[in-house]
Amino acid sequence: MWPLTNGYDCLDGPEAELFRGAVGMMVDSLVLQLNLRDSAPTRADDSDTLDSELDWATGQTSAEEARGLDELTGLVIPHHFAMWETEQQLWLLERVTASVLGPRPAPPAAAVFEATIEAIYVEVGDLIALEIAESSPIEPSSWRQSLLNAFTSRCPQDSMLEAMHIESTAIDPCLPPAIARQLKRYGYDPEQPFIDSESGDDEREGATSDQAAQNAHISEDAKASRQRDWFAWWAMITARLVDATFGPRLYHDVEAFRDGDPAKLAEVLQAKGVNRRFTRRIPPLRTKQQTQTTVDRLQRLVFKDQ
Repeated sequence: MWPLTNGYDCLDGPEAELFRGAVGMMVDSLVLQLNLRDSAPTRADDSDTLDSELDWATGQTSAEEARGLDELTGLVIPHHFAMWETEQQLWLLERVTASVLGPRPAPPAAAVFEATIEAIYVEVGDLIALEIAESSPIEPSSWRQSLLNAFTSRCPQDSMLEAMHIESTAIDPCLPPAIARQLKRYGYDPEQPFIDSESGDDEREGATSDQAAQNAHISEDAKASRQRDWFAWWAMITARLVDATFGPRLYHDVEAFRDGDPAKLAEVLQAKGVNRRFTRRIPPLRTKQQTQTTVDRLQRLVFKDQ
């Protein structure tokens, strides 16, 4: 049970499926990090090699590529989650997931738990960005469709819904297969960016190779620009869903006072309805056995229907 915008409850239906899927992806990645680290203790200092092995094994983007996705989507893993060791991140995920998806009471309010919630939806945003970058269509099993289902479930009267339906099925560069087939019947290739009629006439009349190359360059720029727009658009929907589900995260307002005057921090925390431990709670250090127990619990929560 978690304090949601509609009361003390847990997620269910499409919202729970989206949350569960994102947590599952994070758990797989974190567990593989642990396994690679434990299997190569003599190369613990060779972080570049281990990072490359992890990227290859998981199919995840490199740290540099991940930063690029962050810049495109505007979604960044919160420092209050990313700063901890892998074992501690797994503990945070288990503590949050057990309450958001099940009957376990929510933990005391703390910045680390709010940041963990955000980190899970940042994972959703990154997965959607990868779908768009790989030109994967919107399908029932896609992350974009899962996000739309969750958003519709949480906000059935939201004014964005009608626009979302039109945009996601007709303009997104990764179209649903049925829409793509319809467009091809009318001579439009959904794999190619739009080129205006003037450029098209030039090509049909035998434009020079330089002109053709310039047109191709413009087309690629247009495609890249449209793709960036969609990264940002889906990130906006993700952020909107988080706000509609969990409300404002207090730690954003408190963070500015954390390292300042303790009296002022205490005043701000009191005004927000939380105590001084809100910014002081940290995930515990975990032994290998404790971490395995945490992973087992997470897998039961995430894969319970599989």
